[in-house]
Amino acid sequence: MDCLKGLMFFYKYQKPGNLEFNMLRRGETYFASVAELNDANECRPRFILKGSEELWQRLAQFVLERVCFGTEYYREKNLEEIRQILDLSQSVGRQLKKRARNRDVGIENLGESFVDVLGPSLEEKVPRLQSRLITRLARDFIDGELLGILKNEKYMASFSKNATNPTMWGHYAGAEKGFVIVYGTDDGTIHVKSPLDVLHGTRPLNEDGSCAEIGIYKNERLKLSEVAYGRRPPKVNAFHRLIHKFSYTEEEDHYDVPLQLGGDAQNKEESIIGLVKYSDWRYEQEVRAFFPTFGALTSDIRALSVSIDNIRGLILGPRMSCADKVRAVLCCHLMRESLDARASQAEKAVNNFVFFRARQVVDRFGFEILPVGILEGSYFDDHLPLKPLHDLEKPIADKLHEMAEIITARRT
Repeated sequence: MDCLKGLMFFYKYQKPGNLEFNMLRRGETYFASVAELNDANECRPRFILKGSEELWQRLAQFVLERVCFGTEYYREKNLEEIRQILDLSQSVGRQLKKRARNRDVGIENLGESFVDVLGPSLEEKVPRLQSRLITRLARDFIDGELLGILKNEKYMASFSKNATNPTMWGHYAGAEKGFVIVYGTDDGTIHVKSPLDVLHGTRPLNEDGSCAEIGIYKNERLKLSEVAYGRRPPKVNAFHRLIHKFSYTEEEDHYDVPLQLGGDAQNKEESIIGLVKYSDWRYEQEVRAFFPTFGALTSDIRALSVSIDNIRGLILGPRMSCADKVRAVLCCHLMRESLDARASQAEKAVNNFVFFRARQVVDRFGFEILPVGILEGSYFDDHLPLKPLHDLEKPIADKLHEMAEIITARRT
């Protein structure tokens, strides 16, 4: 059994359901979309606008283009009339920037400000009734559609740093009838694989790593990041999500104007979207890995197998049935055999797969973790592929006790 020093353990609580057992058997973890998570505030940013005058002008043009080309009414109008309206984007953007000065402008205030600025300019160009219609269409787009355009999908796998929390066992492990998968990492990453080239990443092209290629691969090491807990969602500068949706001339595209404009918008907290949750979730002590992709993915593609080097063991729940315990052991055996068969010689499992059981502590709410044994490599008839603790050599048994103590010691 490998050395436990420097190893970080993290855990996945599971119910005793068919889906959970099947994923255990395949050694997979699922990367959920935001809509599939149990917190409606997941990945909800506080959108603000802060940028140069040019960005405000391009935003004004973006809104007016949607009004002119995205509604049935203006598809019937002539190009000259549309051109006159779009020409207002320069002055509208300039006035919006003047109003904003160098402050963070909440996206929820954009509609009212936009209409206030656009209205007087429109009345000089078009009849009053038409001006009212245009301002209403602009307000409807900003208040009704813009947030959907700003949406950026994320897929994440969630784990906990705590395997002994009673609330977690109750909520996520079938009221203690389920199990907890024990993962380990010595470099803060989890190694995942897919049968398809769907994982965006980089690979070094030389030994010192000074050159790298960007591509889409079948395997990747994903960083594990801790979730922070608070009462405010992170701020995101909406300009960063809109720059590549603005219109550009061929010459502007040729000279990489969209890339250059990114420097005109102050960075906020985009990097921590998905890593901030409301403070009442603090008990989860969550760590997350994100699916490395830039597009939308179906649910089947988001189930990835985890390296046998990361999957270290299983904790059986205090109220888990005997039948489910047997099923869990067999699923672990099938998982280990399957992952070993697909692994290269260098990736073959070198650490023992360990079974534990969680036992309720008498004088407080909580659990202690006790070693049960290790997974054996053979299965026949009624013989479970599990070598119990009392049959293990002392050095291995000592390691199991040490590992159990480490898991038990990690409490809220």
